[in-house]
Amino acid sequence: MANNIKTPTVLITNDDGPLSDESPFIESFIEAIQHRLGWNVRVCIPSSQRSWIAKAFLVNQNVTIKEYRPKTTTDIKYERGTWYTATGTPASCVNIALHHLFADIDLVISGPNLGSNVANTCALASGTLGAAMEAGLANKKAIALSFAFYNHDISPDKVQNANATACAIIEKLWKSDAWQKCNAPVFNINVPISGNTSPDVFVTTMGRSHFGSLYRKIGQCQHQAKGINPVTGLPWAKDADAKAKHLRIAVDDGQSSANNTRDDVDKNVEDGEDGATYVFSASVSISDGSGEGTDMWAVHKAAVSITPLRPELYSLGNAGQESLWDELGFTSL
Repeated sequence: MANNIKTPTVLITNDDGPLSDESPFIESFIEAIQHRLGWNVRVCIPSSQRSWIAKAFLVNQNVTIKEYRPKTTTDIKYERGTWYTATGTPASCVNIALHHLFADIDLVISGPNLGSNVANTCALASGTLGAAMEAGLANKKAIALSFAFYNHDISPDKVQNANATACAIIEKLWKSDAWQKCNAPVFNINVPISGNTSPDVFVTTMGRSHFGSLYRKIGQCQHQAKGINPVTGLPWAKDADAKAKHLRIAVDDGQSSANNTRDDVDKNVEDGEDGATYVFSASVSISDGSGEGTDMWAVHKAAVSITPLRPELYSLGNAGQESLWDELGFTSL
């Protein structure tokens, strides 16, 4: 890094929690940030899995922080008072870290998430995006980073490729002050886990998609009796081999969009019976929003997607709708 560019201090958070089967990337990514870029790292992550929680705050639950040490034996630089877990959500981790733990944060990186975060469906539900948006609302530069995987393959050498690719892109964004130049406090970055050490990099728009049912009724789900998680079609963790356990709740971008439908769900009105129980079953319900130039399109090409975002729900305003509002007796401004 050039001598005239300040070495940044980066806050790392995520929605997958500490290193585990469901959070396999965090420590190898931190090691890459430290050794490839020489950046200073602070950590505040949820103490447990918090996926699909968006930018929520659990206001009726107190948040407890505890110091956290890296679990791996890799060459991670660790100092007391710089790594924490918190019992809250990803967004609360960012808020507490920025306002109570660390005064020197230049950049917030949320991730790497296990699986892609593409299209409006995932963006609005993702705890990874929620943490980055919280940072943006605190006037911090932020990145939501997700690692897309294909056909259940998250082998270590391909993960290292993804770490290297992510670091190279993040360094370029930092050196160019891309946040200021794009007038966008958040970049949503999806990096493929693949054998390609130089994937294509596209600046994309966010795909528009929609969910079907996010739940299946227990008893109607044919996977349930077989010990299969309907979210991924893989065995539940207690029955899974080591590789399958990593992928319990993530979307596999190597599976065709034809598999991501809910046509097999029994829509019998008896679903509404008193006492029925439903199991979360998200990844089979995302419709295709992969028009050319979108984030989903790039990820399906096993390319990197960079989507500049602002922490807002975009207002459509009254453009082109004046006659409608006049008809209804509303004043358009």
